Parts: sequence; C-alpha cells; structure tokens
Amino acid sequence: MKTENEIERDFYTLVKNSDLGAAIRGTVYRSEMRPANADSEDLIVKFLAGTDEQIQTGTVILNIYVPDIDFQDGRKVEDKERIGTLQSLIREFIKNCDSVDYDIKSDGTPYSSQNPDIEQHLIVSRIKFKRFSNE
Repeated sequence: MKTENEIERDFYTLVKNSDLGAAIRGTVYRSEMRPANADSEDLIVKFLAGTDEQIQTGTVILNIYVPDIDFQDGRKVEDKERIGTLQSLIREFIKNCDSVDYDIKSDGTPYSSQNPDIEQHLIVSRIKFKRFSNE
C-alpha cells in the first residue's frame, strides 16, 4: 500500500512531466509548498482522500492559480482564454495519462473561481484514481 505522501509524490511527478506541467508559466508544487505571496501561474497537486486496500482508490486535486488580466476600464478580470486552455490541458492529462500504476478519471468538470484578494482565479480539478497493489 502507498501512503498519502507517496501517492501525492507520484501524481506530482506525473503532472510535472506532462504537457500540462510543461504549459504552466510558473511552478508545479506539492500541497502547501507554494509561497504565500506568490502571484504567478502555479499548479498545486494535493492528495485529498484514499482507501488502504488491495485496490487503492482515492482522489487527488489539481489547483491552478491563474493571474487576472487588466480590463479596458482598469479592473482585473478573469483570463478566460488562458483558463480555457488550461482546463483543456487538464482533460488531456486525464485522458492520456500513461501511468502503469494508476488508472485515473475525472471527478467532475474542472471549474474556476475568483480569488479577488490576490487578483487570481483558481482552477480546481478533482481526479479519481485506482491503484492496484502487489503488496
């Protein structure tokens, strides 16, 4: 059986080495490693929950912070084009993930929400996994 930290590390590596990871303009982090004052486009991989059985199942969350852009009247607004691109890359990552250890699928549509305090939007994607253990 793999632990929470081992599964999170595995997904961090899968994401970092994928087209999604390469497309991130900032950094790919594990949970709680992103600097508190970061204002860049960053992706965070976080283990949410899992079972400890011969067939381990669970959920991993991808959070992508996308800086807002300046609008014509001086307001900061959602960068819809960039968010759309990243959401498509998340779908492609899930569809094309070639992990030999994990079978993954989406646990709902990736969505974005506003975080006005830091002038960024947050894309959230939940990924369900299934891992067959030889242990």
